[in-house]
Amino acid sequence: MTTPSNALDFSGLTLPFSVTDLVGSGNALLGFIGAFVLLSLAFVIVPKLIGLIRNSISAARGR
Repeated sequence: MTTPSNALDFSGLTLPFSVTDLVGSGNALLGFIGAFVLLSLAFVIVPKLIGLIRNSISAARGR
C-alpha cells in the first residue's frame, strides 16, 4: 500500500494558543455552564426520586 503523494504536511504549523490555554478555556466554559447542567438534571431526576419515595411509603403502609 502506498501513501498518497498529496498528503498534508503539518510540520511547519504553529498555533496561536497552547495546550494550557485550551484546557483553561474548557475549564472556564464548564464553570459557566456547569450550574445550568446541574439544574437541568435536577428537573429530570427529582420527580423520579419523589415518586420512588412515595411508592416506598405507600408500600410500607400497605403491609
